[in-house]
Amino acid sequence: MSMPRWMYLINPVGGTNKQEIALEMEKPNHGTIGKYLFFSDDKKELIELGKTLLDKHDLYIAKVPLSNKPQSIPGKGFVLCIYDSTPKLEHEFAQYANDEKIIYEYWKSDADTLSNVL
Repeated sequence: MSMPRWMYLINPVGGTNKQEIALEMEKPNHGTIGKYLFFSDDKKELIELGKTLLDKHDLYIAKVPLSNKPQSIPGKGFVLCIYDSTPKLEHEFAQYANDEKIIYEYWKSDADTLSNVL
């Protein structure tokens, strides 16, 4: 039995986004679904950002690693993945691209994830 690797953040009122994601999940390679990737050495900051962005943008789900042990890459100890049906907020999230504590890196489609594209 494998151990869970992720802690999920759920916005119970992210209804429209939840429906969009559910519809896209039925398509090959999960349709247009993907995730916004944020990195930080501070897991608590990522969790707070995730909760804030889920609520502010009516998004449904995000995840952070369950482990409290950071990865060895400075500035990228932990990742926050915020799921969406399309990359419609990519430009808005770019404001975090040069933040001191949290870095927004890019949008990654589920099709790329399933194909092992970095």
